[in-house]
Amino acid sequence: MVMDSIVSRHARPSVPYLTFKRPPAIFFNLTRNKMISLVVLFVAVFSVEAKHLVYRDCNSSPNKIAHVTSAHLNPFPVVVPGDLTGDIVVQAPRLVEGNHYKLDVHIQKHALFWITVPCISNVGSCSYNLCDLLGPNTTECAPQLKSQNLPCHCPFQPGTYTLQPATFKVPEMSGIWSWLASGDYRVDAKITDTNTGEEVACYHVEVSATQPPCSGFLCNIFG
Repeated sequence: MVMDSIVSRHARPSVPYLTFKRPPAIFFNLTRNKMISLVVLFVAVFSVEAKHLVYRDCNSSPNKIAHVTSAHLNPFPVVVPGDLTGDIVVQAPRLVEGNHYKLDVHIQKHALFWITVPCISNVGSCSYNLCDLLGPNTTECAPQLKSQNLPCHCPFQPGTYTLQPATFKVPEMSGIWSWLASGDYRVDAKITDTNTGEEVACYHVEVSATQPPCSGFLCNIFG
């Protein structure tokens, strides 16, 4: 499926900040809105034009299953919680289906030194079955994808998939996850074909997140 090209980031309207309390679904959280969370992370990870972002495709396999050709993110650094507008173009050279694709995500945060974000309740540095993670094809896709006729479940047919600028809500991170709301991160995502043992996708990213500025008279007291 070939879709229209993306519009310029500079032509997009600004997105007002909105608070939104939910579990930390910006990572691969298995909730009913997990597809929204996956797209938010996907756009954040592959936003190659954002300031201070390091991006590298670390896979050279001729059997590569995905390649990101263009992506944009606004705002950057990502504001947590807040609204995130992004677009992305992904090339899928071959059919993706079945239960033989393993996704390994490794996330590190810088705090004097780089520390690994642990895997807790399928969130953080975890391993997944790619097609199982996306859910059965009976599950409704996120409205941002559905409105653009984009698939969100396996199988994915070969072609070019274009997400036009769409806005997603980045939830508040509370409890044990509150320390992830701001900082500098390294993200490594690798997909392996377990039938052959071959790595068929790999990306390394360094990205930043921040919290919204304080507002109200209490900020004058507590900062």
